[in-house]
Amino acid sequence: MSDVPEGPIDDVTALVDRNGLVKLFANRVRARVLVTLFYAEEPLTTADIAAHADIYQSAVIEALEAMEPFDIVESTGGEDPAYSIDRSDDLVADIRALAESATDRLYDEAS
Repeated sequence: MSDVPEGPIDDVTALVDRNGLVKLFANRVRARVLVTLFYAEEPLTTADIAAHADIYQSAVIEALEAMEPFDIVESTGGEDPAYSIDRSDDLVADIRALAESATDRLYDEAS
């Protein structure tokens, strides 16, 4: 990650705006979709993802579209496609490790 510039705050804002993590996790819906796909043992339709993630199907569709540039979600295609996470992708492995670490930290400190 780039060092924080010593210049005006606008420089920092520009770095934040361009950061991939900010784009990937722009809202809780994207995180819920990703975590749902991590737990799924088979590809899920948008309706299935919505039901498991407890969000609207339209929000799932928007989240999947927003994640397309990261190339971490695979689709079966067709009229009612099913989606899965690309478990062979390095970014997916990193996200999964982050999710597991955050979950462990949350519940270790809560007990």
